[in-house]
Amino acid sequence: MSRRPLIAFLAGLAPYPPPLIGSSLRIARLLRELHREFDIALLCLADVDTATIVDNWELGKELTRIVAVPRPKPLGKRDAIWGSILTCVKATVVTSLPNQRPRMFDWGWSDELVDATRRTLNELDIDAVWATRSWSGEMARAAGANRIIVDVDDFQGDLMVRELAQLRPYKRKALHLIQAKNLLKYERRLLRRYSAIAICKQEDSALVEPDSPQRIHVVPNGVDFPSGVDRSRVSPAELLFVGTLSWSPNMEAMRQLVEHILPTIQETFAEASLTVAGRSPTPEEVRSLLSRPNVQLRESPVSLTEYYSRASIGVAPLLRGGGTSIKVLESLAYALPTVVTPVAARGLGLEDGKHLLIASSNRDFAAACVHLLKNPAKARALGEAGREEVLRRFSWQSAGASARAAIHAVLES
Repeated sequence: MSRRPLIAFLAGLAPYPPPLIGSSLRIARLLRELHREFDIALLCLADVDTATIVDNWELGKELTRIVAVPRPKPLGKRDAIWGSILTCVKATVVTSLPNQRPRMFDWGWSDELVDATRRTLNELDIDAVWATRSWSGEMARAAGANRIIVDVDDFQGDLMVRELAQLRPYKRKALHLIQAKNLLKYERRLLRRYSAIAICKQEDSALVEPDSPQRIHVVPNGVDFPSGVDRSRVSPAELLFVGTLSWSPNMEAMRQLVEHILPTIQETFAEASLTVAGRSPTPEEVRSLLSRPNVQLRESPVSLTEYYSRASIGVAPLLRGGGTSIKVLESLAYALPTVVTPVAARGLGLEDGKHLLIASSNRDFAAACVHLLKNPAKARALGEAGREEVLRRFSWQSAGASARAAIHAVLES
């Protein structure tokens, strides 16, 4: 009997321990789905050691090899974006040269992970490499790998160029803009460096050179569906926000909720409250923000089921961010009526008023929440319609099938 293909999976985050944030959740679920057809050697950056992952993670003893190396220390003054002016100038010059990897990748660069990947390639008969994010792909290249599929769940160059265009002038802005445009150019040419790429949504294909569309594979985010949905214990007028507590777009969203959206809702529903559940560490400014009346912070809960089951409305007032929002899919999977901004809804193909409500301003966001609280039957119907659509299109099983097809395409090419 022929052996199963052996895949090296490079990741900048570990699939253990919980709770998992969006990026690490995608890693864990794709590993689970890829393992249905492939043997896997996992090489990742982690805050826990290899033995902890092997002994405690659900796939820990099933994979061919697991190597976890410590996450690199912060670059400080050597950071290509926020380091010294001289560092920023050097990074801008180097990034502008042909065939150079963006220097902003240095923040996640690990020579130890490159060495571990090189040893794995030498010791095992690796058929292909799946690399999460472009900077992991560059480490795979440095280790001598070929047949590399890069999972580009977020095009940072496009995101940075758009965000910088909205910022007022500041000292390093011109240098940052050059680096962002060079990153945009680098991402557009990814298929010159890698065998294939995986993207979260079809529209992202427009950000890549169109000469090899057969090497672009759509592998959307997914969600694990609860076997049953219990909406019998709903707490009146409770909003729920879920997200990594230290991620700056989430921090901005929490500030919008606490300072603008919740007070407006309380003008109609004085008892309205907000629960924030997310992975720590928790910045002090976030802890201070969430210490206000009618606001509860739940740090690193092992499970979110209790919070999704109890909330009246799921909220995601994100003002920026890329990729597709797993938190929105998860909220709808629990049939929770959900209100989001256009940024949080981007790439999901969900219809405003049919599957969820989309609001662009803080006042409109608060008004949408009030509307749902005043009309519980409509809110319930909206949540059920959202769950049905997510069940239809966003299972990890479906995403996994697309990921496996991408690998087979590379192996057969």
